[in-house]
Amino acid sequence: MFRDRYLDFWGIVTIGSIVIIAVLLIFPLTRLILASFMTQEGTFTSTDNFSIIETYIEFFSEPYYYETLLNSFFVSILATIFSVIIGVPVAYLIHRIAIPGKIFIRVAIVLTFVSPPFIGAYAWILLLGRNGVITGWLQMIGITLPSIYGWGGIVLVFTLQSFPFVFLMMLSGLRSVDQSLEDAGINMGRSPFGVFWTVILPLVIPSISTGALLVFVTTFSDFGTPMIIGEGYRVLASLVYGEFINEFGGNPRLASTLSILMLTVTFGALLIQRQFAKRASFDQETVTPLGLRKISTTKMVIATFIVYVIVFTAFLPTLTIVVSSFLETRGPLLIGEFTFDGYLTATRLPVSFRNSLVLVLVSTALCVAIGTLIGYVVVRRKNRITAIIDTMSMTPYAVAGVVMGVSISISFGGDPFFLSGTSLILILSYFIRRLPYTVRSVSGFLYQMGPQTEEASINLGVPPGSTFLQVTVPQITPAVLSGALLTMATIAREFSSTVILYSGRTRTLPVEVFAQVLQGNFGDASVVGTVLIAFTLVPIVVLFKVFGKNEQVLL
Repeated sequence: MFRDRYLDFWGIVTIGSIVIIAVLLIFPLTRLILASFMTQEGTFTSTDNFSIIETYIEFFSEPYYYETLLNSFFVSILATIFSVIIGVPVAYLIHRIAIPGKIFIRVAIVLTFVSPPFIGAYAWILLLGRNGVITGWLQMIGITLPSIYGWGGIVLVFTLQSFPFVFLMMLSGLRSVDQSLEDAGINMGRSPFGVFWTVILPLVIPSISTGALLVFVTTFSDFGTPMIIGEGYRVLASLVYGEFINEFGGNPRLASTLSILMLTVTFGALLIQRQFAKRASFDQETVTPLGLRKISTTKMVIATFIVYVIVFTAFLPTLTIVVSSFLETRGPLLIGEFTFDGYLTATRLPVSFRNSLVLVLVSTALCVAIGTLIGYVVVRRKNRITAIIDTMSMTPYAVAGVVMGVSISISFGGDPFFLSGTSLILILSYFIRRLPYTVRSVSGFLYQMGPQTEEASINLGVPPGSTFLQVTVPQITPAVLSGALLTMATIAREFSSTVILYSGRTRTLPVEVFAQVLQGNFGDASVVGTVLIAFTLVPIVVLFKVFGKNEQVLL
């Protein structure tokens, strides 16, 4: 009976899912927690001169450390607030008003969304830095801008890079609001703004809070942007990176402690958002989605101008990188002469591109194969175990890349695995970090698809495994493809975990861009950055081609 119940095809898949999550997620995070309490000798014994919680005591007693935590909160909360202020009205205007050129707006916002965050910081230095293009133009007419460096520049880059999270979630929420609710509000004498404020906005609060959560978690865990544009402004993520990889007196134990604090903050934010969304949610059925609103020509011009200014400003860094890759440079200076020499002399580009391509393809294949199976069991084999698998498979959403990198390195980098600096350790990190995309895509599709066809196949004597391959997979192919392409795009831009785990022979495109920026080689950085943008864009273009020009494929 046990064999019949638990060791059929899907029982084996369930057990395999548990093993994978336990080995690649629970084990590394547990090792990370334990490492933060270990003594220098690798024990957990307190002495008269040493406490196993010494690093935690040190963190909260030293201004250097707890001020760094406050800095992280400061820039992340500001970026989250500004992202909501920008993302909500832009999404509403695009959804409700016939603004011309919506295809361009979608593409520009998606490009902003999928580009590595630190590329935006680097591009703004090219534009508004001490030798920036715009800075030089304004200085010629006697205008001096405030410095782009420091916390202000970090918040600017974070906001322009992250508001698409709120934009995309807001669009998703608006699609679930029924037109009759707005009509009822207007019939009761409310103004259009009053209806938005009292009827529509409360209904989309859960979606907005999800977008805000993604902004906060993403910015809180980003250290590339502060390192490039912060000029000494410390954040927790950069402190983790510095303590873990510093060859001159770094403290891996302190890095583990800092990682646990980051993990606590991001999980805390997730729990707060869930409670907030639960209290703000309403049960509703959408028969007729919100349609376009007719407004005056003047209002249309104003709305179009606002949207285009915001989108162009957000897209400007990407455009700057591409254009500057074709300009002659000398270190951090742009000469301005058009040339292809940058692409011909970028000697490290082929190796970085090859590494990225191989790692992306292998990691994506694993995510798709295993994520599809997990997505199936959590929907079609509902029980307590699969419910736990479902929850745990979503956990990597809340784990910062640098934290994942440190935990994977501690667990598999040394004895007995010795995977440090190898392609395999990068693949393991990419796989577990991006697994949720396929799981969520497939499970969401299956929730909307009845099991009758599969049951009929099994009743006709076809084994469960064959039924899945011959009947289910063809039906869920759109969801699998959506998850695969989004996984591919996000792995291609992955930086935070890569910079912890890579070695010279496994250097990827994001790491190469970052290294060239830190060395002041802006020309080479632009070339590699352009290749990276193109590499990331390809899966998104395929998504839009297959599923239509609809941002919802990214959700």
